[in-house]
Amino acid sequence: MPRRTHRAVLALAVGASTALLLTAPAHAELPGASSQLTRAPYLSDATTTSVQVNWATTTQSRGSVRYGPLGNCSAQTATSATLGSPITVGTTREYASSVTLTGLSASTGFCYRVYTASGTDLLGTLPTPSFTTPESASSTAPFTFAVLGDTGETANSGVNDGSVNANQAQIMSLIASSGSRFVVQTGDNTHPGTSQTQYGDLNQTGPNVSSWFGPSYWAQPGMRIPLLGTVGNHSSTATYLSVWKQPALTASSGGVFAMVDYPSYLGSNAISYPTTYYAFTTGGIRFYVLTTAWGNSNTGNATGGSCGSHCEIYEQDAHAHWQHGSAEYEWLKADLAAHPTGAKFAFFHFPLHSDSASEPSDSYLADVEQTLANAGVDLVFNGHSHIYQRNATTPVTYVTGGGGADVSSVGAEGCSSTDAYAVGWSYSRNRGSACGTAPVPTDDAQVYHFLKVSVDGTSVTVTPTNALGLAFDVQNYTVTP
Repeated sequence: MPRRTHRAVLALAVGASTALLLTAPAHAELPGASSQLTRAPYLSDATTTSVQVNWATTTQSRGSVRYGPLGNCSAQTATSATLGSPITVGTTREYASSVTLTGLSASTGFCYRVYTASGTDLLGTLPTPSFTTPESASSTAPFTFAVLGDTGETANSGVNDGSVNANQAQIMSLIASSGSRFVVQTGDNTHPGTSQTQYGDLNQTGPNVSSWFGPSYWAQPGMRIPLLGTVGNHSSTATYLSVWKQPALTASSGGVFAMVDYPSYLGSNAISYPTTYYAFTTGGIRFYVLTTAWGNSNTGNATGGSCGSHCEIYEQDAHAHWQHGSAEYEWLKADLAAHPTGAKFAFFHFPLHSDSASEPSDSYLADVEQTLANAGVDLVFNGHSHIYQRNATTPVTYVTGGGGADVSSVGAEGCSSTDAYAVGWSYSRNRGSACGTAPVPTDDAQVYHFLKVSVDGTSVTVTPTNALGLAFDVQNYTVTP
């Protein structure tokens, strides 16, 4: 288990970061790109030997990607096997394409450009994007990744008028410059729901439109940093699976990334939900990306126990995924048993420990938490609660739900004894809240955040960074070798 060395760190990022928050880019098309490009290229399913490039256009064709090692960006060409898939964003028909780049090598820089079948360079005059593949499983070289949760909302400081969500724009800009090899998203990419319109494109704007692929958001980091992740309770349609394909990672770990049919539990409707769980090892760390999710409107006769209505979806999720004998739980236990040594991190949506009144702790996952602890999992990262919270538990658990959705308060019903540091914000009261050793925020931008996680052998540093570019509650851990 991790040995924690506490040090309180408050560091101001370079001045340019704060300036960027004050001058967020206009919510308009991506200057320099071809007018045919509607979603900037974005990366998923990153392994040591392959990565998937995804994008969307105004016309349907077999897209292609020219790529190669740094300095020879057109050494190879990969062409999509099928025509772009039709999607509708708002009232506009667009076409989504994906191409897998193969023949890569671990911890190596590559560059690429995206073309139509007729040879149009969709990036136009934009610089050639580059990315670095993950470390090999046995590598001891240092690397950094980011953790992000609960994103994709067009509300700006509580006002949903379709203008740029400045805090989310700043978080994504900071991730782009963080040096992260990849991002793990802990669920709920978009709010309030998951649709192609909510994900959006480079051109369309408005309330609940283009809250992810708008040019102020994922367009820049997505071209260079692969995103891996899982579903949340706001991701209950097949759209999530079509946007974030992870076939190689899923296949390599015997996981699931598909629509799964669930029977009725506690009077719920039998239903098909996206289900995503898989694992991979990079730099000596085993990553577990799990599904803890259930649709808000399908709770049947669940009561949520003593927690009440906020926990009805937790109760249904536990019946679907976390009974002994359930497919996901048995897969997790088997993979943990197959990897008895080495450091392990787990990522899933519902929080093991949260002092948010509206998204509280999920006590139905207590057995899962014990399973993770018994297997030597070092750190757990959750979302769902739109706050930041670090818990002095075993394993150490984080709630990172401040990626872009409206943040909420902490401690309204008291702060738990294991809550070491938590911050939140109330828009109705226009004030911050805190638990543990955290100072009370004076600005909502101090609650919006992502986690920068740096790994150097058995030394791991978690650096939460808020939308002002400030690092806070930095923690050092020594993880299981």
